[in-house]
Amino acid sequence: MKGRRPNSENVVPLKDEGQGSNFEARARARAEELKPEGLSFTVQAIWDRLAPPLCDPRKGRLNEGNVFMFVLLCKTIDRHERLYIDVMDNGETYESQTRNGHQLKSRPEVGQLNETWRQIRALASDFGMTPAAERGLNAAGQLGFDFGGDDGFD
Repeated sequence: MKGRRPNSENVVPLKDEGQGSNFEARARARAEELKPEGLSFTVQAIWDRLAPPLCDPRKGRLNEGNVFMFVLLCKTIDRHERLYIDVMDNGETYESQTRNGHQLKSRPEVGQLNETWRQIRALASDFGMTPAAERGLNAAGQLGFDFGGDDGFD
């Protein structure tokens, strides 16, 4: 490392007490604090998996005001996972014999699976959980131009 060695009076030691930089621990504690009671076991597991990154103090996307929508996201993910297992076990299509002959039709669960996926994408986007949504939330809004004068007119 190049440069002058620091004097002990220039060095400020990190503090072990207080908020510090343990963002992961603080995020897990905040997620647990916000978790509502009465969630099913699978929805709780989804909450525990997804909530801490959103509760990270550097992001702060999950708070008291949007817990309801996040619970809906967790329930929709739970429903999607159950439908996905059903479709994988039973297939996407079924055979039907009609007056028009033998037909291969899509199972209704496939349509439900697709609809829950659309709902997940919309809710996840609201929380900035997709790359595009995260870029949109992190981007600063359009800034005004500073003309350098009091009112910008001479």
